[in-house]
Amino acid sequence: MIVICKFQSGYREFDLIIILLLLSPLICFSVGDSVVELDSINIDLMNEQRILQGGKNFQQSCMSCHSLNSFVNDRVAKSLDMTSEKMPVWPDDSWNGHPPPDLSLIALSMSPEWLYTYLRTYYVDADRPTGYNNLVFPNTNMPNPFIDLQGKQVLIDPNFSPSKHLGDHALWYRVIKLKEGGSLSAEAFDDYVGDIVHFLTYVSDPSVHERRSMGVWVLGYLGLFIVITYAYFRLVGKVFFKPLKH
Repeated sequence: MIVICKFQSGYREFDLIIILLLLSPLICFSVGDSVVELDSINIDLMNEQRILQGGKNFQQSCMSCHSLNSFVNDRVAKSLDMTSEKMPVWPDDSWNGHPPPDLSLIALSMSPEWLYTYLRTYYVDADRPTGYNNLVFPNTNMPNPFIDLQGKQVLIDPNFSPSKHLGDHALWYRVIKLKEGGSLSAEAFDDYVGDIVHFLTYVSDPSVHERRSMGVWVLGYLGLFIVITYAYFRLVGKVFFKPLKH
């Protein structure tokens, strides 16, 4: 696409580049298109208790494989005792050349809705090396980390094929069902995963609290500046803006 841009001239080249930049997120997401519609989740990054609980859940279910190396210096990471020494390290040739990735920015690269639905839509698939497949990320190499908590989900239609329904965006609970329950109820498991998603969303942008607290002072400064500017114009500015006498 960049080569095509070079053959355009002037403003048309500029316009095309802008259009490609605006569409780039859509292009990226189309690569990992989901079989099912993504569930919505209300993320409240001011709920620190839920973020901390999500961090504990992450340590329990995810940190044996996935690291958060860009997060270890944050105050929340320190309160959870997440240090660089405790982060897993995988050689490049592990997991058949696909070692578990660092998840520091996963909520930005995908979305909280994607994560929330992905982590809850594993189902039994004997044809996969891990024994499980996923409706949001078909043929994923990631094993199901929640078998004990969620239980086992199976396809409602045994002949269902993700490759034939890619992009259909059906409701996931019309495609799979719970066959064997886990240690958590469906509602409790949703909350468990939701806490993890809250945590990973915070990890991807840990400066959110600082920015919001600073925003009040910035708005206050701008308001004060407007008042002073208006008062100055009323008291002094009229002397300089008198109409010229002919």
